[in-house]
Amino acid sequence: MVTIVFKLSEMGTVSLDIDEPVPFSRVLQLCAQKTAVDIGGVIAVRGGRLISQEDLVHNGDQVDVFPAISGG
Repeated sequence: MVTIVFKLSEMGTVSLDIDEPVPFSRVLQLCAQKTAVDIGGVIAVRGGRLISQEDLVHNGDQVDVFPAISGG
């Protein structure tokens, strides 16, 4: 099971069962399907390190997801 924790978002925590490592972009798609919430730009952190859309997410991972907010 993968746990995705959406920080600063109404989505809260989403748990997904995955059989094999999948790209983080696919995990986001699965979260959007499961919750019926559109996910915009995000910043993702796993184990204290940023991950990209292409990084593989493994069973047992917890990923913290923050909205990508710009401003000046």
